[in-house]
Amino acid sequence: MLKGFKGRIIALVGGLFILVSMWFLGRSFLVGVHEAGGIGNLLHFNVPLFLIASILMAVHLTLAGYTWTLVTGTAGGHLGFRKGFSIHFLSQVGKYIPGKVWAAMGKYSLSRNSGLSTAQTGQGLVLETVFIVLGCLITTLPLIPLTAKDTGLGAGTGMAVAAGLSVVLLASIHPAVFQRLAGLVAKAMKSSNSLRECSFSEMLRILPVYITVFLTLGGAYWLMCLSFGLRIPFFPGVFIYPAAMGIGYLAIFAPGGLGARELTTVWLVHLIVPDCDPGLAELTAIVARLWITIGEAIAFGISFPLYGASPSSLKKILSGGESSHGDAFQGDEGQ
Repeated sequence: MLKGFKGRIIALVGGLFILVSMWFLGRSFLVGVHEAGGIGNLLHFNVPLFLIASILMAVHLTLAGYTWTLVTGTAGGHLGFRKGFSIHFLSQVGKYIPGKVWAAMGKYSLSRNSGLSTAQTGQGLVLETVFIVLGCLITTLPLIPLTAKDTGLGAGTGMAVAAGLSVVLLASIHPAVFQRLAGLVAKAMKSSNSLRECSFSEMLRILPVYITVFLTLGGAYWLMCLSFGLRIPFFPGVFIYPAAMGIGYLAIFAPGGLGARELTTVWLVHLIVPDCDPGLAELTAIVARLWITIGEAIAFGISFPLYGASPSSLKKILSGGESSHGDAFQGDEGQ
């Protein structure tokens, strides 16, 4: 009962936060349109640049889909790219439900149905969480001096905090620490299977992939801004959206980071380009949300045939029922 009440409180807070943040963004955008003398004076759209940005966004989404295959492979599982990609995007819809756990639960059900053990799936979920936070943090480091100065902290203090967090997160993937952390997850999932022991170098090989995931996202957003006439310097502009994505990921009360990501984006754009046209930062933040959501929706649709399931059979799998195709999938290596 208490757990259900806590969930309702998180959902209520999340709903209120989204309403307030969307009101702020909408009002700020409309004020900018008025100051610009109309929406036509605000827009300077470059189609070729936007197409290039969209290609880079597609690369980002493809790499993001690959990461589930990577982390579960490190845990000893064998999914293959098609299966890992489809599991990632079929479960992504869960991030728009308050609580931040539904996407993980979707990955757990779909991965177990695809032949992974409870321990492999749990270890993959822990690895994924650690590397998402670590990747976001590393790609955010160049923005720390600016944000620390704007919030009244010294740049040195901000860098010290970021460096300290990086050390803690890197320590968390050291085998001596990570095995205990993943062991707790396996115990919570009531798994009797032993966890795969990974070397520190093996864990570190995952990090460049996650950094590339966030850098391609940041590059796509930077190009998209240029296509709308918002002139942001490549450095540190390429790190704006990864930082905003990280804030949205950590905001457990905001489903899908909705509102938190957009507010952070606008704030960082104004920090880097303080004289940008009124309303343009808000416009790019809103367009970026719609843009990446459309990309995820396309990937979601593609993932049904890749996984080999219909929407009705997927619902049955997620609810704990049997797979519509009988035995659990054992991997698609070499296909």
